[in-house]
Amino acid sequence: MTNELPQKFWRQFCERLSETYRGAVSIRFAGPNRGKKLVTEEAPLRSITLQQQNECSDALVIEAGGFDERILQHLIVEPIRIVLWQDNESGRYNHLQILAEAGTTEIDFHPGLDSGILERMAA
Repeated sequence: MTNELPQKFWRQFCERLSETYRGAVSIRFAGPNRGKKLVTEEAPLRSITLQQQNECSDALVIEAGGFDERILQHLIVEPIRIVLWQDNESGRYNHLQILAEAGTTEIDFHPGLDSGILERMAA
């Protein structure tokens, strides 16, 4: 099951995820004319932030890595869509896909996100 996150909730989703999620992420990136590239595997998520670059351009910045490790930053310029994929067995969101002008970023969550994360945002 998939859920596309409305753009008006992106900032709130990023803030809530950064504040509450204490698991690990695996990040892959696929750009035009390239295959998928592994960015990081099983790294603790530090934060995900929506930043306004200028009047017409936003960026998502994902930071991952242990507190005793160098922080990895993955920049997604001009995100277009954010889609959550839900695992049918557990009901948790295990996969996030971010489509952007430069390509697609896929994030796997270990453990998955609580299925109530979207309902709590609308409240």
